[in-house]
Amino acid sequence: MDRIDSGLTSTKDDDTRSKSIAYKRREWLSALLETGNEKVIAAYQKYEQINPAPIKHPGFNCSTEIWAGSTSPLTVEKLSSLSNAQIAEYLINFKETEVFRKSDPTERGLAQTLEKCVEADPQKFTDNLLPFQDVSSFYQSSLLHGSLKAWRDEKPFDWFALLKFICKILSFEHFWSGQYKVGFNYRNWILSTAADLIREGTKDDKHAFDVQFLPLAEEILLILVEKAEPSIFAPKDSSLDALSSDRGKVFSAMINYALRVARINEDKLESCRWTQSIKTDFTNRLDRSVEPSLEFSYTLGFYLPNLLYLDEHWVVSNIDHIFPQQNEDHWQAAFSGYLLHPVREEFYLLLKAHRHYQKALNTPFTDAEVLNALVNHICTRWIEDSETLEDKTSLIYQLIHSGNPNLLAGMVYFFSRRADNLSDKVKIKVISAWRALFEVLSEHRNEAQYQKVLSPLSQWIGLIDEIDDEVLTWIKVSMNYLNKVPGYAFTLSSVIEALQKHALTTPEKVGEIYLEIPKSEMWYLQGMKKGDIEKTVRILYEKGHNGIADEICIQFAKANAPFLKSVYEEYQNQP
Repeated sequence: MDRIDSGLTSTKDDDTRSKSIAYKRREWLSALLETGNEKVIAAYQKYEQINPAPIKHPGFNCSTEIWAGSTSPLTVEKLSSLSNAQIAEYLINFKETEVFRKSDPTERGLAQTLEKCVEADPQKFTDNLLPFQDVSSFYQSSLLHGSLKAWRDEKPFDWFALLKFICKILSFEHFWSGQYKVGFNYRNWILSTAADLIREGTKDDKHAFDVQFLPLAEEILLILVEKAEPSIFAPKDSSLDALSSDRGKVFSAMINYALRVARINEDKLESCRWTQSIKTDFTNRLDRSVEPSLEFSYTLGFYLPNLLYLDEHWVVSNIDHIFPQQNEDHWQAAFSGYLLHPVREEFYLLLKAHRHYQKALNTPFTDAEVLNALVNHICTRWIEDSETLEDKTSLIYQLIHSGNPNLLAGMVYFFSRRADNLSDKVKIKVISAWRALFEVLSEHRNEAQYQKVLSPLSQWIGLIDEIDDEVLTWIKVSMNYLNKVPGYAFTLSSVIEALQKHALTTPEKVGEIYLEIPKSEMWYLQGMKKGDIEKTVRILYEKGHNGIADEICIQFAKANAPFLKSVYEEYQNQP
């Protein structure tokens, strides 16, 4: 304390130095204030009179604050009050200086303000877009994005003017020759937003731009599809990655545009409903040396039902080009996109005939959503009697005998999620599926990856109306693996809930299943399923199965879960 307090008097002739040293002494003393020492408090107050500046970042010799936000030099109201020519002039002349504080205006902040102005009143801007031809691509992209938001909010504007504006931008040589930093390619922003605008302006007939502007939109699309860059997309990526990429947006826009044209001319056209230019472009790109982007393949699969509407003959005759089995990455991308739609019989039969489903069963898809969709397709068609378990060439047989635990887990989940809405047809299928799955899984019951399927398979107890001896055997085996795999708590809870229903019809078998519950999990059940278990045990007593009910109560008590003690004692004194 004395060393901290010394040295200040020798600097009083220099006011600046005195304040600096006083600040430093206060910084050091601040660490001792909580001691309540009178000398510390007095010294701190003395230095505070010399320099009362707030102490920031104590313990650091220096600190740096960097503001990476976006403050606009003008408010939305102020920018909106200017004419379009004045706004464009301001955008061109504004220069961003070094940004240190939140209050420092930035180009990003100005661009965001411009976007909000366009979103609020898009018609004002489309009334005169000429001045904005000379602003930077950064601000042009904000103008287009503001228009996109406005259209989504169902605000009208002059589509012809906006489409002409886009065409004009695309015609400038400097637009294509400009160099951009990584992550700030404003040219790509313009291309993708232009595609989004056309898609939004054509996808809904109740909210679409006038049909007379469709040729202009087509002109833009054919430029975009030549210029938009592919992303680094792999088959393992999700649909969002493919369809939201710059190139994916262009292909989506082209299909939505073609569908809009087809709907308008539906009475005039029959089998081939899309425009020749789009059809020719897509046909050429079926050659993957012409179109190497995986986004195109994913788009083909994802929009396959729409393509069938546009031109059934084109789809059928090109099915093996849409799904090129000789090119693994493109095939996976296309089939992944296709699988994410509910299965339709005409596609199922066509793709099965060309052995695409068979290939899918042997493909190591990394996307769980795609794997589950594959299982859903095959199981759905099996329920509808397109497949049979007795036929070793059928897809359902190949699925169960695929040797892929992930596919088998998907089949378990397929039926489990239908527990609340089971038709008689599905109930019949459950037993045969359970039998087939159990035979395969039990052969590999010592392998952890198969145990992960055997365990949740026990949930199917809730899908059937009666527990017979065969089902009892299946459940007992599955119960042995409940605590050996992740997520068993949910499975165990589902089994306990389902057993309540069966306790009324097959109480003895329910009791046998209870005795298979791992003792290590009984303490958990005391907290989570106490009420359900008590009800079930009471049913066993009421049905006259006192011996097995007693044994259940005793086992729970030995597992440090004595919540059944009162039920046990209650029935000991009854005749």
